[in-house]
Amino acid sequence: MKKVILVLIFGSLILFSCTSSRSLSKKAQKLEDISQYQSASELYYQAVRKNPNNIDAITGMKRTGDRVLKDYLSQFSKAKLNQNYKAATYAFIEAVNYQKKIKKLNIDLTISDFQKEDFRVVRNRYLNQEYEKGLKSIDDERFADAESSFNEIYKFDKDYKDVKDLRDIAYLEPIYRKAEKAKSNKEYRAAYRFYQSILSRVNNYKDSKKELTYVLKKGRVNVMILTKKVNYKYQVYTKSIESYTESSIINSKDPFIKLVDRENMQALLDEQDLSVSGLVNENQAVELGSITGANYALSIEVTNFAHNETPLKTNTFVGYEKYQEKYYNKQTEKTGYRTKYKRVRYSIHTASRMVNLTTHYKLISLKTGEILDSKIFDEYKHADLNYLTYNGNVKKLYPEKEGKINTSYVANQELVERSKNSRVLATKSQLTNELYQLISAKITNKFLNEFSK
Repeated sequence: MKKVILVLIFGSLILFSCTSSRSLSKKAQKLEDISQYQSASELYYQAVRKNPNNIDAITGMKRTGDRVLKDYLSQFSKAKLNQNYKAATYAFIEAVNYQKKIKKLNIDLTISDFQKEDFRVVRNRYLNQEYEKGLKSIDDERFADAESSFNEIYKFDKDYKDVKDLRDIAYLEPIYRKAEKAKSNKEYRAAYRFYQSILSRVNNYKDSKKELTYVLKKGRVNVMILTKKVNYKYQVYTKSIESYTESSIINSKDPFIKLVDRENMQALLDEQDLSVSGLVNENQAVELGSITGANYALSIEVTNFAHNETPLKTNTFVGYEKYQEKYYNKQTEKTGYRTKYKRVRYSIHTASRMVNLTTHYKLISLKTGEILDSKIFDEYKHADLNYLTYNGNVKKLYPEKEGKINTSYVANQELVERSKNSRVLATKSQLTNELYQLISAKITNKFLNEFSK
């Protein structure tokens, strides 16, 4: 029986497909009768796709396809006679694309060898026109127009004359001029980006590699992070943020920022018996820059550290666990179940911990001793515990509200979700490390923004 049903279903699908194909074929015939060959060919095309065995659709597709193809080729011939080589080229391409489309239905439409040779001549004339137009645009320094012309040629023939080089010139020359202008204006970062853009296109262009190296050298700044030699209350926190900041700046991979090695710097300072605690003196700043080779200094100082916590606290609450009670109904003489609630107790556990770091950041010029930027970062990190424990099935647990059972789904889910909360409170050390990362990232961003213009 199942086989019979499957055969009937399969047969119905075939019948539907054939009927649909025949319907499209009839509509196509009506359009063909009134010389709407383009529209008729599209319907015949759909009809053949639905049913490759529809002879009427195949024959109609061949007839109308020939007419549509001839129309494309007629447009090609007219454009050629008018010496509109671009229009002629694209008309022939449309003809070829249409031929390929119909070929997928195993229907062959013919383009003669003579017409193909005619197209090659026309296309070459079109490419030569674009080539001459591109050269003229370059002479007139209309580089966008030139690039458009050379890209058009490249689309048809990548090896046409020297079009590869010319399209690169048309694209790169405006960028190169921008780079040179930025270099002249001492906008070294902008110039660097332009030269990089050039080198991403070609291996070299007008010594762009050399110019890239030059602007990088001219625009690079040497930076030192001041390490205070004196001991004070928050020194350990300061040293940690200094280290995190150093790593953060290095990881930014900014090619214009070079950090002075802190160990070598400290050796130089010790050798000169120069202390940098409380660097405010202009002469001292200039001397420091001269000794270390740094242009700028970052001063980082933690001015306050605070920590407090609320110890773990447990509160017990009255709740109700839902269960099903079996009972016997004497009237119906059947066994049934009814929902009941038993009074229970569950516990809520809470705790919290907070860490606060206040950090003073300064950016100092070692050429003038001037403080270029200054900011205080006052940041907090806190962690909370808030979880539920219950010895029974928490999925069936409901809270008490105003002396009654709160049987709402939302109330139950709140307890379930709370039972899933973390039972481990982040340590003071973990929170402090998070603050180190947060503050050092903010210092790094502020510092890099100062030099990214």
